[in-house]
Amino acid sequence: MKIEGAHVVFHRLLSTSKCKPYFVRAVLLVKRTLDAPIHPGYWGLVGGMVKVGERPKKAALREAREELGIDLRLIQNLCDVRIDHGTSGASGVRYFSSALDRDMDKLKLRRNLKEDFVEGQGLGWFSAEEVHHLALRPEDRIAIAVFFKKHGT
Repeated sequence: MKIEGAHVVFHRLLSTSKCKPYFVRAVLLVKRTLDAPIHPGYWGLVGGMVKVGERPKKAALREAREELGIDLRLIQNLCDVRIDHGTSGASGVRYFSSALDRDMDKLKLRRNLKEDFVEGQGLGWFSAEEVHHLALRPEDRIAIAVFFKKHGT
């Protein structure tokens, strides 16, 4: 299977109460614009296409830098998800994970200066329960389920 996409599951622990410390694991999602070429208006993970001759890990690092301005050093392989294209075959997306302990006021989607557009229309941290209720890119939903199964909620 040819890997054509690379995405990162950014995660952190969020406090749910100030009185009694209780934490839940959350993942960072990007709300796709309504004019996105695929899955418009859906939530998804940071990532994108692997360029010709580029390794998926390098593509994931590049996409994190382009979309959020984050220079990552350490990401871990999470899983590969197969996307069936019917009679034209199948491709895959490689998913990585990385801890990212940043509050929403420290995160911002960056403008793609070459093509003059912002990668999405919003960001949010979501728990496993909240993710369950979102319109989410199907392949990202699979990777997020794998993440929560491996790392807990």
